[in-house]
Amino acid sequence: MIFKFRKMCRSDIDMVHRIEVDLFEDPWPRDSFIRDLQSRETAYSYVLEGNNEIIAYSVCWYYQRELHIGNLAVKRMHHRKGIGSKLLSYILEQFEDWAIIFLEVRESNIAAQKLYKKFGFRNLYRRRSYYTNGEDALIMVKSKEDKNGLV
Repeated sequence: MIFKFRKMCRSDIDMVHRIEVDLFEDPWPRDSFIRDLQSRETAYSYVLEGNNEIIAYSVCWYYQRELHIGNLAVKRMHHRKGIGSKLLSYILEQFEDWAIIFLEVRESNIAAQKLYKKFGFRNLYRRRSYYTNGEDALIMVKSKEDKNGLV
Protein backbone atom coordinates (compact mmCIF):
# COMPACT_ATOMS: atom_id res chain seq x y z
CA MET A 1 0.00 0.00 0.00
CA ILE A 2 1.26 3.47 -0.87
CA PHE A 3 0.82 5.95 2.00
CA LYS A 4 0.48 9.71 1.69
CA PHE A 5 0.18 12.15 4.60
CA ARG A 6 -1.31 15.56 3.96
CA LYS A 7 -3.29 18.35 5.54
CA MET A 8 -7.01 17.76 5.65
CA CYS A 9 -9.05 19.91 3.29
CA ARG A 10 -12.73 20.79 3.06
CA SER A 11 -13.40 18.13 0.42
CA ASP A 12 -12.21 15.44 2.89
CA ILE A 13 -14.83 16.24 5.53
CA ASP A 14 -17.56 13.91 4.24
CA MET A 15 -15.26 10.88 4.19
CA VAL A 16 -13.63 11.77 7.52
CA HIS A 17 -17.04 12.19 9.12
CA ARG A 18 -18.24 8.84 7.73
CA ILE A 19 -15.26 7.14 9.37
CA GLU A 20 -15.93 9.07 12.59
CA VAL A 21 -19.59 7.99 12.69
CA ASP A 22 -18.66 4.37 11.96
CA LEU A 23 -16.10 4.23 14.78
CA PHE A 24 -17.58 6.23 17.64
CA GLU A 25 -20.91 6.09 19.43
CA ASP A 26 -20.60 9.82 20.15
CA PRO A 27 -18.87 11.10 17.00
CA TRP A 28 -17.67 14.64 16.55
CA PRO A 29 -20.20 16.72 14.64
CA ARG A 30 -19.28 17.44 11.03
CA ASP A 31 -19.12 21.15 11.92
CA SER A 32 -16.32 20.50 14.42
CA PHE A 33 -14.04 19.32 11.62
CA ILE A 34 -14.97 22.34 9.51
CA ARG A 35 -14.35 24.72 12.42
CA ASP A 36 -10.91 23.23 13.00
CA LEU A 37 -10.03 23.62 9.33
CA GLN A 38 -10.89 27.31 9.65
CA SER A 39 -8.78 27.75 12.82
CA ARG A 40 -5.44 27.77 11.03
CA GLU A 41 -3.43 29.44 13.80
CA THR A 42 -3.84 26.67 16.37
CA ALA A 43 -5.69 23.73 14.75
CA TYR A 44 -3.94 21.18 12.56
CA SER A 45 -5.91 18.48 10.77
CA TYR A 46 -4.26 15.68 8.80
CA VAL A 47 -5.32 12.70 6.74
CA LEU A 48 -3.43 9.58 5.83
CA GLU A 49 -4.27 8.15 2.45
CA GLY A 50 -3.62 4.57 1.46
CA ASN A 51 -3.86 3.95 -2.27
CA ASN A 52 -5.61 7.33 -2.73
CA GLU A 53 -8.28 6.65 -0.10
CA ILE A 54 -8.50 8.27 3.35
CA ILE A 55 -7.76 5.55 5.88
CA ALA A 56 -6.94 7.65 8.95
CA TYR A 57 -7.09 11.22 10.22
CA SER A 58 -6.21 13.38 13.16
CA VAL A 59 -7.03 16.77 14.60
CA CYS A 60 -4.52 18.49 16.87
CA TRP A 61 -4.27 21.85 18.54
CA TYR A 62 -0.87 23.41 19.08
CA TYR A 63 -0.06 26.50 21.10
CA GLN A 64 3.21 27.58 22.72
CA ARG A 65 4.85 24.14 22.55
CA GLU A 66 1.78 22.38 23.96
CA LEU A 67 0.17 19.84 21.65
CA HIS A 68 -3.28 18.43 22.28
CA ILE A 69 -4.33 15.48 20.15
CA GLY A 70 -8.08 15.88 19.97
CA ASN A 71 -8.88 13.12 17.53
CA LEU A 72 -6.94 10.28 15.95
CA ALA A 73 -8.84 7.59 14.09
CA VAL A 74 -8.17 4.75 11.69
CA LYS A 75 -10.80 3.36 9.35
CA ARG A 76 -12.14 0.11 10.84
CA MET A 77 -10.95 -2.16 8.02
CA HIS A 78 -7.38 -0.92 8.61
CA HIS A 79 -7.25 -1.58 12.36
CA ARG A 80 -4.31 -3.60 13.71
CA LYS A 81 -2.11 -2.88 10.70
CA GLY A 82 0.17 -0.25 12.25
CA ILE A 83 -1.69 2.66 10.66
CA GLY A 84 -2.26 4.42 14.00
CA SER A 85 1.49 4.24 14.69
CA LYS A 86 2.27 5.73 11.28
CA LEU A 87 -0.15 8.61 11.85
CA LEU A 88 1.04 9.30 15.39
CA SER A 89 4.68 9.27 14.23
CA TYR A 90 3.80 11.75 11.50
CA ILE A 91 2.06 14.07 13.99
CA LEU A 92 5.06 14.05 16.30
CA GLU A 93 7.33 14.92 13.36
CA GLN A 94 5.19 17.95 12.50
CA PHE A 95 5.65 19.49 15.94
CA GLU A 96 9.30 18.83 16.71
CA ASP A 97 9.56 21.60 19.31
CA TRP A 98 6.70 20.35 21.49
CA ALA A 99 7.29 20.31 25.24
CA ILE A 100 4.17 18.45 26.33
CA ILE A 101 1.39 16.51 24.62
CA PHE A 102 -2.06 15.75 26.03
CA LEU A 103 -4.88 13.53 24.82
CA GLU A 104 -8.01 11.86 26.11
CA VAL A 105 -8.82 8.22 25.48
CA ARG A 106 -11.78 6.11 26.46
CA GLU A 107 -11.11 3.90 29.43
CA SER A 108 -12.42 0.97 27.36
CA ASN A 109 -10.19 1.67 24.34
CA ILE A 110 -7.34 -0.62 25.31
CA ALA A 111 -5.86 -0.75 21.79
CA ALA A 112 -5.48 3.04 21.69
CA GLN A 113 -3.99 3.10 25.19
CA LYS A 114 -1.41 0.50 24.13
CA LEU A 115 -0.53 2.61 21.08
CA TYR A 116 -0.03 5.75 23.16
CA LYS A 117 1.99 3.93 25.82
CA LYS A 118 4.23 2.52 23.06
CA PHE A 119 4.98 6.15 22.18
CA GLY A 120 5.81 7.07 25.78
CA PHE A 121 2.50 8.49 26.95
CA ARG A 122 1.49 7.83 30.54
CA ASN A 123 -1.78 8.14 32.41
CA LEU A 124 -2.07 11.49 34.13
CA TYR A 125 -5.57 11.28 35.61
CA ARG A 126 -9.11 10.06 35.01
CA ARG A 127 -11.84 12.45 33.90
CA ARG A 128 -15.08 10.99 35.24
CA SER A 129 -18.10 10.67 32.91
CA TYR A 130 -16.34 12.55 30.11
CA TYR A 131 -18.17 10.83 27.26
CA THR A 132 -21.88 11.13 26.54
CA ASN A 133 -22.52 7.54 27.63
CA GLY A 134 -20.96 8.29 31.02
CA GLU A 135 -17.68 6.49 30.32
CA ASP A 136 -14.54 7.90 31.89
CA ALA A 137 -11.67 9.32 29.86
CA LEU A 138 -8.07 8.71 30.72
CA ILE A 139 -6.00 11.84 30.28
CA MET A 140 -2.61 10.82 28.96
CA VAL A 141 0.50 12.95 28.73
CA LYS A 142 3.91 12.83 27.14
CA SER A 143 6.50 15.44 28.06
CA LYS A 144 10.10 16.25 27.36
CA GLU A 145 12.45 18.69 28.99
CA ASP A 146 13.74 21.72 27.20
CA LYS A 147 17.35 22.91 27.38
CA ASN A 148 16.79 24.55 30.76
CA GLY A 149 15.33 21.40 32.32
CA LEU A 150 11.86 22.92 32.33
CA VAL A 151 8.75 21.41 30.83
